[in-house]
Amino acid sequence: MKFRPLFIVLMLLCFVGVQAQSEQERLEQRKAAIQREIDAANNLLKKAKKEKSNVLNVVNTINKKISNTQEIITITNKQANSITRNIVTNKQEITKLEAEIKELKAEYADMIVKSYKSNNDQSRLMFLLSSENFLQAYKRVQYLKSYANYRKKQADEIEQKSRELASRTKGLETERERKAAILQENKMQRQELDKDKVEQNSLLAIVKKDESKYAAEIRNKNKERAAIDREIKRLIEADIAASNKGKTGAVAGKFFLTPEAKTLANNFKANRGKLPWPVDKGFIALGYGSQPSPLLPSVQIQSNGLRIQTPEGTVVRAVFEGEVARVVKASNGILTVHVRHGNYTSVYGNLRSVSVGSGDKVSTKQPLGTVFTDREGISELKFVLLQDTSTMNPAQWITGN
Repeated sequence: MKFRPLFIVLMLLCFVGVQAQSEQERLEQRKAAIQREIDAANNLLKKAKKEKSNVLNVVNTINKKISNTQEIITITNKQANSITRNIVTNKQEITKLEAEIKELKAEYADMIVKSYKSNNDQSRLMFLLSSENFLQAYKRVQYLKSYANYRKKQADEIEQKSRELASRTKGLETERERKAAILQENKMQRQELDKDKVEQNSLLAIVKKDESKYAAEIRNKNKERAAIDREIKRLIEADIAASNKGKTGAVAGKFFLTPEAKTLANNFKANRGKLPWPVDKGFIALGYGSQPSPLLPSVQIQSNGLRIQTPEGTVVRAVFEGEVARVVKASNGILTVHVRHGNYTSVYGNLRSVSVGSGDKVSTKQPLGTVFTDREGISELKFVLLQDTSTMNPAQWITGN
């Protein structure tokens, strides 16, 4: 038998198995993260309905839930396909092992028959005594030892492959059970998706009956956001002017950086895509940039940051080390914290309370305050990232939740 090609094939199969397992683990982790967002959305929906929140908030939450459910369905489809490939691979390996065991048993049986025919002391003694010289007799002794060792090796190989076959067969059954569970989960997610779409259509029908009212509401919200964004920019420009005052080499519109501040800025930049979320629970209710309203696609919404809905009382935390540049209190008592990271600034708005003050040094994930909850029961963090005075898409800087 040629063992080397078989060894290579087994190694390749093991490598494929490890890769498949790694992919399954990655999908499970992503699915768990999405499920946490769905659970958060469900809790917010229950509260919003109980407190009769406006249609816009409910539709935003349902839209997010629908998007997450669709992603889970995609993931479970990938998992089912991956398991199907594993099942096919296992079946192929089982077939190969069965053929190899059959061949090994046939060879072993043939060896036993031959051994039986010559298995007596007289035959072995005559085999040795018939040697022409001492060297030949020695070689015949070694041959008899090798023959016995080979028989034992054959028996051990049959036993080892039989164990491997049993393991593969058990693994095949496990994979089939996993696939059945995944398909059942996929079915339940599709049923949940259908229910959410029915509710979504019902709400949109309500909006359609009074389109002008909701369009005006959206435009008013846009004006509020624009006013907040202008105030943030004005404050950042004031901070830049203060940092540049009397500094040689200062550039208008850009922070003057000390060597320490440059290092901090470079570290912040190096962590693009790896920054933690500013809250430990929640989902993005409104993304960055210009986008159609979920209620009225003809009306555009402009956002210079992320709106992250969270459970009531959620603690807001710094996404990176830095220094608190300022704490701003609006006329209605709502608080905003600016944290400086060199020439980068992270802004945390719509806070009920804060636990830091201007000039404080903060570390990554250090608590800054708690999110404000409005009369409709909505707790929403306004999270903005800037480089000097230019806003950036925070979703490209923070990790997947």
